Amino acid sequence: MTDMHPQVHTATADAHPTWMEIDGAALRHNLDEIRRRLADGVQIIASVKANAYGHGIVPVARILAAAGVEMLATGSYEEALSLRGAGIETPVLLLAGALPSAMGEILAQGLIPTIYDLAGARAVSQASAALVPVFVKVDCGLGRVGVGLDQAQALIGEITGLANVRVQGLYTHVSFQDSDGMAYTKARLALFYDLVKSLQAAGLDIPMTQGLASSALLMGWRDDCTAVCPGHILFGLNPVVSSLAGIAPFQPVLGAVKSRVIQVRDHGGLALAGGYHKNRRQRRTAVAPCGLNDGYRGAVAGRDAHVLHGGRQLRVIGVSLEHVTVEVPDDVDIAVGDTLVIAGGGGSLALEQVAQWQNQRPIDTMMSFSARMPVVVV
Repeated sequence: MTDMHPQVHTATADAHPTWMEIDGAALRHNLDEIRRRLADGVQIIASVKANAYGHGIVPVARILAAAGVEMLATGSYEEALSLRGAGIETPVLLLAGALPSAMGEILAQGLIPTIYDLAGARAVSQASAALVPVFVKVDCGLGRVGVGLDQAQALIGEITGLANVRVQGLYTHVSFQDSDGMAYTKARLALFYDLVKSLQAAGLDIPMTQGLASSALLMGWRDDCTAVCPGHILFGLNPVVSSLAGIAPFQPVLGAVKSRVIQVRDHGGLALAGGYHKNRRQRRTAVAPCGLNDGYRGAVAGRDAHVLHGGRQLRVIGVSLEHVTVEVPDDVDIAVGDTLVIAGGGGSLALEQVAQWQNQRPIDTMMSFSARMPVVVV
């Protein structure tokens, strides 16, 4: 991910003047808010998977590492390598997603693999000449990847018998969005906590245990585990329905997606029958290079989208593969090179509002923009 300051109009930046701004202060605030909710000694495994939820994994991880998070987690091997390439030395947990044959390569990069079967554990032991840490993931009821609750203790017992493997961590993930999911999560996490106690009673005391993630932390839950793994709330994204809880006091880390005007046209008063003219109500239009290829999507039928120019709303009349076209009222002074706010910036262009126009979740809109443009920390 390349850092580019929007005020420094280099040839490269001007060749495709579209970028994302993220709010470093908001990210640090959210991290502090999470810490405030934790008991003393509880560690934070910061989830930066999926390109830091679309915000840019390297700039985000730099901020988190400087703020002292104990561990970073991603499911992408390539993203993990980008962290090491950027000089970030914070321990990196590689979430489940690798074949046993890849364990040697993962260990060679100094990454911590996730294990959920004996084949993966044996591959780790065979690939290493010294004791290396692994995390075991338990599926408590989400129905995704992980060793089943009824098999977890036996698997961990077998892993501890391998020559070069140390179980450093044990984690699970059961998220919820509504009250029904919340009740289910409580019941399933109770079984995970029973597993932790059973392992301790058997003399298998694992240093890092983690059950709580964003939805539970937003609701103020605490447990006796030694770590938490926040994702959504780190970035000011609400993991639950608004009727269950608001996202405050967590702040959006997306500052804005911006693009610069490359052409302003006066089409005269006559509205033609085809093309973008069918939707045009004003005589002038402006075009910026932020289209489908940049992750921007137009509004669904029956809804209007807009962008901001100097705080003024300009209605979107077309989104193509590489451009967004807006109409410009006569009283708006606009010129080539002017900045348009495409999404973010709060108010009428908040991520939630843009996602509503597109008839999808805010995280879906965020991921549409992910890795498609330079990221600037402001």
